[in-house]
This record gives sequence, structure tokens and C-alpha cells, in this order.
Amino acid sequence: MRTWIAALTAAGIILAGAAPALANWKAANATVEAAAKDPVIAAVLAATVRMDEAILKRDAEAFGGLFDPAAVVNSPYNNVATRDMAMQRIRNGMIDYTSLERSIEFAARRGAHDVILMGEERYTPVGVSQYAGQVLRRRTSELWSNESGGWKLVLRQATVIKVEPMQPK
Repeated sequence: MRTWIAALTAAGIILAGAAPALANWKAANATVEAAAKDPVIAAVLAATVRMDEAILKRDAEAFGGLFDPAAVVNSPYNNVATRDMAMQRIRNGMIDYTSLERSIEFAARRGAHDVILMGEERYTPVGVSQYAGQVLRRRTSELWSNESGGWKLVLRQATVIKVEPMQPK
């Protein structure tokens, strides 16, 4: 009996270590904390968490579902990518992270249907991703729109600003 329990405990520890980290964001200042109480901005922030979770789960369909069909991204690969290109990058492992954290420094409505988010991300790519095994920081700007009844990412800029070695555990 004890051997069986020990095996289950060990399997649980291994599975917990293999599970992707949860996506999260934090407000970098009191202005963003206040903005996050606006139901519209809160809905966009919830959409960013769903997008980040889709990245961590390598779920290209859920990821792509949060993009406007005509969305474009100025990507960290130093090119402009479409929604379909971004989805393909998840499928082929070019977007594959074990962690992804956002620090939102600016969040505001723009007009009746748009929200702008700006800040910094910290993430750890793995596999065949560029900079696999290192910790990256990048500056980001996003435009989200709700013209069609659901929040979709329309424009995104992501620029790598720092590459750090992973710290040993």
C-alpha cells in the first residue's frame, strides 16, 4: 500500500512539474489598478490571460480565436506576422514558452470599441523557440477591439529588450 501511495505521490509531483505555469498579469502602477476596475478593460485583461494560457498550452486554435482575422503583429522575430502566421508558429514550436508574465503599465479605452494595453512581458521559451532556455523581457503594445461582439487582438508590437540566462533551481 505504501509503495502504491509513494508512486502516486511521485507521479503527481512529476505531473505538476510538467504542467505549464499559469498565465498572469500585474498592474505596474495605481493608474492601471484603477483602470482594471472598468468592466471593459477588465474584459480585455481577461482575454489576454486566455491568450497567454493558450500559448502556454500550445493551443493554436484558442490562440488564433483571440485574434481579429486581419490582425498583424510586429513580432520578436523582427518581422510582421499575420494571425495565421502566429498560429503556425505555435504549431511548429517557434512559440513555445514555459512561463509568461505581463506587467501592464498602461490600460485605457480608445473610443467605443477599442482598448490599448502597453507594458512589459517576461517569458521563458523552450524547444525550437528563438532563445530557448533563456529568460526574455520584451516591451509590448496591443490594440484590442470589440467591433464584432467579442474582444479580439487587432495590433501587437513586441520587442525583445533583454535576454537573461536561466537561473539554476
